[in-house]
Amino acid sequence: MMFNNEDLQHILDTLVEKYSWQPAKALWILETSWKDIAGDYVAKNTRVIGYKPKTLTLAVKSSSWSQDLQYFLPQLKDNVNKFLETTFVEQIQTRVLWTAFRPVASRGGTGEVSVRVGRIKPKTDNLNILIDRVEVNYHIAVKKWLNEGYQPCRACGSPTLKPYRLCSVCEKNR
Repeated sequence: MMFNNEDLQHILDTLVEKYSWQPAKALWILETSWKDIAGDYVAKNTRVIGYKPKTLTLAVKSSSWSQDLQYFLPQLKDNVNKFLETTFVEQIQTRVLWTAFRPVASRGGTGEVSVRVGRIKPKTDNLNILIDRVEVNYHIAVKKWLNEGYQPCRACGSPTLKPYRLCSVCEKNR
């Protein structure tokens, strides 16, 4: 069974919708395209580190950079929403976190990795096998998140940080 890129995109979009991965997908897009969205100057001094409903959190190198960034925030918010073609962000907050700027090697292998999913050729053309693999990988990821300080969302079961009772999708749809 052969399928084309449009078929794969439809499958991925369906899985994203089914498992409420929209915020995670948007955050991944922001992280991997940050330089295009923020521009060289801002991207060099900021990192996307988190998201909760309508609020994007950026790491900055220093408190002075956090203060300087305030002038760029309205345009940056507009750029993010235009890039994602939705009102994803209404507020941007900053957090001084100089460790976010260390080289990947010094972070013990937990650094940012850019992957172009659309260019990876699946090892099989069998759609059912691909869907099964995605579901298995999702459940493995959930188990890992739960072991790393996340808890299940009380509404849908998706991993969410411990201070929050609901994931960002359920909170938004409340």
